[in-house]
Amino acid sequence: MSTKGRPVSAKRAAAIAAAAELLAGRRFARRLYGTIAILAVLAGGLTVANLSKLPHANSTSALARSATPAAFALYTLQRDTGKDNSGLKKPDTILGTSLSGSDQGTVIVSAPRIQEYAALPSALAVVTLNEDNTSSLEMVPLTGGPPTLVPLPSLGTVANVHAAGAEHLIGFTFTASSATGQYWKTLFVYDVDKPSSAPWAVQGIHGPVTATDWRFVPDAATLVAQADDQSMFLIDPLDSGKVSPLGTHAGILGFPSTNELAVSDPGLKVGIDPPRYSTLNLSNGALTPTTLAGGVPPENNQSATTTVGQPSVLGGSGQYAQVVRKFDAGKETSLVNLTDKNGSRVLYRPDAAWSRILDTCVSPASDYLAVETAAPQYAGDQYPVLPEPTPMRTDLVDLKSGTVLKSVPGFLPSWCG
Repeated sequence: MSTKGRPVSAKRAAAIAAAAELLAGRRFARRLYGTIAILAVLAGGLTVANLSKLPHANSTSALARSATPAAFALYTLQRDTGKDNSGLKKPDTILGTSLSGSDQGTVIVSAPRIQEYAALPSALAVVTLNEDNTSSLEMVPLTGGPPTLVPLPSLGTVANVHAAGAEHLIGFTFTASSATGQYWKTLFVYDVDKPSSAPWAVQGIHGPVTATDWRFVPDAATLVAQADDQSMFLIDPLDSGKVSPLGTHAGILGFPSTNELAVSDPGLKVGIDPPRYSTLNLSNGALTPTTLAGGVPPENNQSATTTVGQPSVLGGSGQYAQVVRKFDAGKETSLVNLTDKNGSRVLYRPDAAWSRILDTCVSPASDYLAVETAAPQYAGDQYPVLPEPTPMRTDLVDLKSGTVLKSVPGFLPSWCG
């Protein structure tokens, strides 16, 4: 499954940090600098006197009304930092695409600034940025029609939004704008089938959960959350009494199956030994070390530096995909290796115009790999949360043949949600 889903300085510093993160290409760093940016935009609080400043709808649906939700195999987010003829910023869009044809996607939603989104079968949960950099969270129906605001606890920042499609749930972390606010990266869940209700804070062993990272278990309402101290828990947000400790681990890598969680940890000799990867059985908590065959190909050029990203485990087959980056004389080249019991081979090498690989994400059926790419020279969009280079595109790669099925504009492919 996917790998994905981590603190103070001014917004300018956050943009500089984002550029450094892009060179490393780590999703972990995206979350880290997102936390920096959250700290940077904390200001003000919610009182009876400033209710007029509550989040408001920013999104516009581009779909015609229909009784049946629009069906797309994949969604991506395309940010646009360009200006129109009036000098105003061009809107960001969320695109829907099929796996066939040469189309560049259908515009589903547009808004001045879209931070991130999550996809449900009948709607998109869209996080947009208000003028003061606080968040609005909107449900945009895939049957067309106007967006609906999700009521947030107060003014603040929404981040790390995910969806549990089978259960019609979305979840997100929320940080209140007030320096004395009640919430700091507090994990909330919202039932989109009950729009009159409010999101509720997920309860852990000692009350509301503060999450640096989290994910819904595939095809379930349960979720895995990681706290600031790296402790992990399996939680049923619909039943506050169901909390199971999963130990302490450095990172969540994804779900090889619906009952397994892939995690990462530093090497036994930190800074010397390579990272360790394991699989957690969510039924009994058993931890099984994962042996990664193959590795980084030998480097003939002694002046070059080679680094590898975290593995994307491809189901229970023992295969994994891994980004390999080489830095030589100030230039970066990237590729994706596919490794199994027989060793490693190059699965994908991007076009020269899009040679910077940022992240990868496996399709639900583990048959395609979505690869986020950017140009070697790029401009950052300087968004306060989840900053990215612009422009970006996503290549859809067949995991058997290595063929690029198609390329679509944008990033954050919905397979990662």
